[in-house]
Amino acid sequence: MNLQQALLAIGDAQDNEIPITGLEVVKENWLEFYPELERLIDQFIADDTSLTDDQQAILFFGTLLLAELKYSPALEKCLQLFARSDTFLSPLEGVFGDALTELTPTLFYNVVDGNTQALCNYIVDGHQAMYCKASAIEAVFAQFEAGIIDEFVLSAHVTRWITAFSALPSSTNSFLLSALADSCIEYELDDFKSQFISLCDKDLFDEDRFKQDEVKAWNRAGTPKLIESDMIQTQFNLVATLSAWAEDDSEDESEEVDSLVNEDLEDFEGFDSLMGEGGLLANILYDENTIIENSVPVSSLPTAGRNDPCPCGSGKKYKKCCLR
Repeated sequence: MNLQQALLAIGDAQDNEIPITGLEVVKENWLEFYPELERLIDQFIADDTSLTDDQQAILFFGTLLLAELKYSPALEKCLQLFARSDTFLSPLEGVFGDALTELTPTLFYNVVDGNTQALCNYIVDGHQAMYCKASAIEAVFAQFEAGIIDEFVLSAHVTRWITAFSALPSSTNSFLLSALADSCIEYELDDFKSQFISLCDKDLFDEDRFKQDEVKAWNRAGTPKLIESDMIQTQFNLVATLSAWAEDDSEDESEEVDSLVNEDLEDFEGFDSLMGEGGLLANILYDENTIIENSVPVSSLPTAGRNDPCPCGSGKKYKKCCLR
């Protein structure tokens, strides 16, 4: 398989399908592939609705490979890519899904290569990213955990962030202030305790992210740190991580099916009472003629090839829509 065939395989991957062979070929031909990834990043930055489904898949896998390869030359492009609205249903969330919150801390940590200042500038910049700024904060704290920066440097950055987040109240800054308080408590930066507690009186925290009562309690002793708990993976493997996600999703779906079956069994007795003699539905006939008269001939159903427009009218390819 050559690089072009690998990109076709990656673009053709369906949900929960991991194009393992294609990704291996991309890694083997990384210096040839990276300019294509940069081109897609630039296109997305210019118009975040302009990428096809296949291009979005390449952008997704290619960007996460940056974390696995620790490709620091891509740091600036990475920060530009994630410097935009990242809330639910935003174009960025549409490309990266759960990875937007779960894997960007690892991405930032592995790509930054000790350039803490670049992350800190990204965090206080005026762009609309919220979850990704929080991920960058976690990446900086992970640098402290790994001994890349000391407490003096970290404290200087925290001071700057507190000033930026509290100066202009907004839902985004409340979320970030809460995320920052959470990390400061987790990493026992007790010099900031009184400052954060004083901010509780100004109602600046996002109660869904980290409650004011938790700030006031200021106690997370013994909590595993980001690298220690593997929340940030210093040795990231994309295929292994996505495979674990797919396995978890499969287990969740199985549990959901079991739950629905149990609910149906519980309702079965009630259904019998309705259909039995004297029941409200007792006179409804489900005989052969009724079934035939209300059936739709298979030949009348719309058909489409995998790469044809979906018959439902969504505008997507059939393979990317109702075929899934």
